[in-house]
Amino acid sequence: MASSKGKAPKTLSSDTKLAAIRTAMAADDWDTALKLASRFQRLGEQASVIRRAADFQLRPNFYRQLGYDGERVRAEGIAALKERFSVSWSQTSSRD
Repeated sequence: MASSKGKAPKTLSSDTKLAAIRTAMAADDWDTALKLASRFQRLGEQASVIRRAADFQLRPNFYRQLGYDGERVRAEGIAALKERFSVSWSQTSSRD
């Protein structure tokens, strides 16, 4: 059964922040995707990981002093992005 009242489902506008994250993820521009996503208020359980990875880009020496490994922080941030935006990721990847 289609949506109520015969309306087509809404599609994501190409000028939204979520669309920008999808585009960055599809282009493997993870730094941009992390930066954009870190500004979202509702990131769920992935919030701290995404925000730490984005903040590490701005303050790498600070995080190294705290004992964080840059590659690991970035990899965990990317994994959190994929987990949080899994629907977005699968839709973006299938466009190839």
